[in-house]
Amino acid sequence: MIRSLKDNEKKTSTADWRLTPGYLHESRSDFESVHILLGRFLADRTSEAPLVEKELFAPDGIFEWGHAVPLEKVIYSREDFEFLLKNPSLLRNSITIIEPWEHVGFNGLGEDVRASKNVAYIAQKVADMDSVLLPVWSCGVIDPELVVPAITSGYAVVVEGGDPSTYDPSTWTSPACPRDDMFALVEKLLISRSAEGSSEAIARECSCHLHLCRASTSS
Repeated sequence: MIRSLKDNEKKTSTADWRLTPGYLHESRSDFESVHILLGRFLADRTSEAPLVEKELFAPDGIFEWGHAVPLEKVIYSREDFEFLLKNPSLLRNSITIIEPWEHVGFNGLGEDVRASKNVAYIAQKVADMDSVLLPVWSCGVIDPELVVPAITSGYAVVVEGGDPSTYDPSTWTSPACPRDDMFALVEKLLISRSAEGSSEAIARECSCHLHLCRASTSS
């Protein structure tokens, strides 16, 4: 039976983190292998089951952040982030998933949906890309000036949605990450990814929209 990790159950620490990339092909994942596996997956039109058969769920049926590999890399604190800075290859060979809230809503059974696990599952199954979770609703944005350059060194940065509304400040109830903190992090991300030409214009336009959103909801 597949179940979620309870709050009072033991969670992984940096001592449990794998220091070499890859889970399906243990310690053998790198930039070249990721692109080869992605290419093969996209080109495959005939296989009945194109995904690797190796199971990602733990033996106890749990697939949850902070429970076991391959979802062991969760930034719970600034100390965890500093561990990543001391081991930069972990970020370079991973995607970073930012959670503004602990879930994105509820399914038909009333269960909360944590979409970040879907992203991590597909990335691992398709291309053996590890994932690092930054749950800002829990640990805060830490320091965007440090965080953004570090996480953008990896394969990709995925910013999840969340149950709170961007246009309703009252729904942002986490003291660790006020809405303005999340706006500041996203704005920094947008500008950081705009190294040249039109992409910079797009990023700055998106940044302007963030400022307008702030203004419209504070007036």
